[in-house]
Amino acid sequence: MSVVRSRLEKEMDKFALALTSSLEHDSNIFYYDILVDLAHVLTLLKAGHISKEEATKILNAVLEVRGEGMPEDGEDVHEAVEAKVIEKAGDAGMKMHTARSRNDEVATCLRLFARDSLIHLAYSLLELREVLIKRAEENFDVVMPGFTHLQYAQPTRLAHHLIAFHDMIERDFQRCIDAFGRVNLCPLGSAAFASTSFPLDREYTARLLGFNGVIENSEDAVSSRDFLIESIFVATSAMLTLSRIAEEVILWASEFNFVELPDEYASSSSIMPQKKNPDVAEIVRARTGKLLGNLTAATAIYKAMPLAYNRDFQEMNPLLYESMKSVELGCEVMAGMLEKVKFKIEVMEEKAGKGFSVATHIAEELVRMGVPFRKAHRIVGKLSLNLGYENLRRIMEDEGIEPMTEDDFRRCMDVKEVVESRKNTGGTAGSEVRRMVESRISSLQKDVEELREIAEKISSSIEVLYGEVSRVLNRNLFSSGV
Repeated sequence: MSVVRSRLEKEMDKFALALTSSLEHDSNIFYYDILVDLAHVLTLLKAGHISKEEATKILNAVLEVRGEGMPEDGEDVHEAVEAKVIEKAGDAGMKMHTARSRNDEVATCLRLFARDSLIHLAYSLLELREVLIKRAEENFDVVMPGFTHLQYAQPTRLAHHLIAFHDMIERDFQRCIDAFGRVNLCPLGSAAFASTSFPLDREYTARLLGFNGVIENSEDAVSSRDFLIESIFVATSAMLTLSRIAEEVILWASEFNFVELPDEYASSSSIMPQKKNPDVAEIVRARTGKLLGNLTAATAIYKAMPLAYNRDFQEMNPLLYESMKSVELGCEVMAGMLEKVKFKIEVMEEKAGKGFSVATHIAEELVRMGVPFRKAHRIVGKLSLNLGYENLRRIMEDEGIEPMTEDDFRRCMDVKEVVESRKNTGGTAGSEVRRMVESRISSLQKDVEELREIAEKISSSIEVLYGEVSRVLNRNLFSSGV
């Protein structure tokens, strides 16, 4: 008999159980459920709601269940673990659920999963940022074409382009950190939604689990899933960035011929032996669509939920698990691919001036000569139909303007000079690109340190949790490898 069907005489219909069971996905939070059980038992003991003897039996049972792994039977992981604990600890095990509901239990497990996933994602984003900065430094002087509307537009530096990728990823990192602060709050102790008549030190529980604090309102604590949606959004945002980078990798490996894909991140055709396909980048691009679907599904489920808890929430959980795992893997793969991709520098520099990409610079030079910008725009537009100094001279004479000298025209046609002339903040000039690279290195180091402090704080809290368990059991769990 299920531990939660005391009012119901009959077992749940097998198809109804198959529909409502979350065991298929609950392996994602099994470890967190164990942590929640340990912290809750310690909180019950601290408040005097269970004896030390009972706490010892329950804690030993929970640790045994952890060692055995995820139970295979039950409606969900929470019920399955509790059933195993009761089986091992007897009547003492039946007291583990005192002052607790599955509502605050699952909300706590989900927040633990989400906060750890955000940290893992943040580390992966840091790795990707490091790769992009490294490749920018390696290719600092490489000139390449830049595009608008996927047409050759203006020359730029490869380093400038890679820094743009980095800055997109950096914002995704900041979204991770910002979301972490809202996710890392503890619902445990809220019970079903109206709290409990058993006095509990909720702040103590939160500290044991590495939370920054508690969600104060007990109804909000169990009925809110905005943290889950925000986590999926952060994952989706990062995946959108990866998808844009992947799309450029795909384009650059095709007719653009800007890169040679590493063998480890490409595939061959089953019938065309000459092919080297960007399958890895294509899968990253495709999975972005799945995460967009997950975000839409999560918000659609959530949009009309009355307070407090509804079982509909269960359908949101797999969306969180899949999204966080998928984006972390995507980051790892993209970092590896971008680190090993070979940039075809000669091709990039050869095509840097393609499509009359220096046109804007010539118009700007005419403005410096005193020509109004719109007139300069018109002159260079006509020039684009028939390139050459003689044509420019005729057009300017027809406009009644003293022509640009041929030497000045040739300087304007030099893509490297054009790139170097953009000295405004964020421009393509060497001095400005160098400043941006150095600034990003500094920011990366600060972010690495910030994330390290966050991770160490959580790790220390979990060590305290197991230290408290060790003290109650009067044995060293660390030396026994628990």
